[in-house]
Amino acid sequence: MDKFPREIQNELLTSLYDVFPYSLEEEKCMFILNKFGDDNNIIANLKYLIDHRLISENSIYQTSDGYHVNDSALIITTKGIDFIRDDGGLSSILNVTTIKIHNETLEKLEDIIKQSSLTETEKKTYLGKLKELPVDATKHLVLKLLDLGLSRTPDVIQLISSCFPS
Repeated sequence: MDKFPREIQNELLTSLYDVFPYSLEEEKCMFILNKFGDDNNIIANLKYLIDHRLISENSIYQTSDGYHVNDSALIITTKGIDFIRDDGGLSSILNVTTIKIHNETLEKLEDIIKQSSLTETEKKTYLGKLKELPVDATKHLVLKLLDLGLSRTPDVIQLISSCFPS
């Protein structure tokens, strides 16, 4: 048996989702938890779900004789709800980052094209196309360039660190 069975984790989270904001009845809670196997696997899975902030931190507690399940505090978190809903939930709405593209950004792109090793004809063509791009296409291009830059994380970190005095 897999130590971290996704189907049982999902069953637990779905059951907690169904009764939110309450905890499961003790009998149902123990029925699901026992599917994880022995006490060590139960605690390991609950700790795993806690560490991912899918269930409340108070779901387990530690005493001198080890970890114990606090079934009355075993409650799904808002992040757990968003996970079960599989739509990003309110987090996808609230955690939106707006990127504004200023004329300076376009000027920098133009400079990059001008300083490239392209032929003069190619440079003119790309500069013309860049100026003709609609706003949405320009945003898409800038985001793709950002993705490309972030895919080269070591280079990006080195560049960022060079901007800060030692």
